Amino acid sequence: MSQFPLVGLALTANHATASARWPDGSFESLGRVEGTYEYIEMMQHLSLSSSEHISPPYDIMESLWDEVLRRVWRGIRTTFGLAASADLAVLAGMLKAAAQMAESKVGYPISVILSFPTLPVLRQENVASAIEYAGLRTPTCCGKQLHELVAAYAGYEMGLSENKPELGNRGKKMHELPRRHVVLVEYTEVAILLYCAVLEKGNNTPDVARGIRTSFELGSNNGASTEEVHDFVLEYLRDVSSSNTRWGFPEKISIMMTGSLESVGRAGIRQAIVGAVEAFGSRANVLYSDPEYVAARGAAEMAWRATPQMESTEV
Repeated sequence: MSQFPLVGLALTANHATASARWPDGSFESLGRVEGTYEYIEMMQHLSLSSSEHISPPYDIMESLWDEVLRRVWRGIRTTFGLAASADLAVLAGMLKAAAQMAESKVGYPISVILSFPTLPVLRQENVASAIEYAGLRTPTCCGKQLHELVAAYAGYEMGLSENKPELGNRGKKMHELPRRHVVLVEYTEVAILLYCAVLEKGNNTPDVARGIRTSFELGSNNGASTEEVHDFVLEYLRDVSSSNTRWGFPEKISIMMTGSLESVGRAGIRQAIVGAVEAFGSRANVLYSDPEYVAARGAAEMAWRATPQMESTEV
């Protein structure tokens, strides 16, 4: 069996954390790397729908032409050894710093799997480009990186199977899995990010632009009141319910909190979120243990389960 761990890296609006999954099944929280001013500015930019580039299907030829020019420009930058965009250079810098911190802690060459927030302009192609530019190793069998909601789902041990790579309730078959309405609440010093899904098993969610809500005014260090957070979450739930027929009006909603430990532990913040869910007409099950590392831990666990045991020994 491999002596090397798989390391999950979790990006947030203002920092990154790393967690190692060791061969014996134990986890080690490796540390937190603070984002630079440029990193926080980049995350805010990527959270804006107005920053989203056009993608297929194209409704007019002008949109297709804009996308062609964008891809040509990205290709020119990479030809000269640059990141595909200025934002991706900043993202790659954060990934490299977090990976170097993690490697210094475990004392081995590491292979990483990434958890990243679901944002309108932060897509799999962007993440893959940043990972490549940073020179990081990833498990070859895992394919795409993980959206934060799915990584947190695994990190909160939502029915991890004892002997299967998939997520599922212990002792239950895939067709017997419960249907859960989950809302990810990433709460940090600088922002609150919301994303929801109806999950039956731990498949990675696709790149999406809808169902996302962000505010860089309601971070725990920005002076926002708990009432403002309550209203923000309630408005989000109502908007999702009116625009997403699959979401509907669930009886129970699982709130998965990630982000900064001090922010999530802020007085009254969880009560405000529970109050918003109840005002919406549902019951809330709030999960908030170890919020800084839960997504990194979940990413590492999912990668480990999907990786042949000996693959993680390759360096």
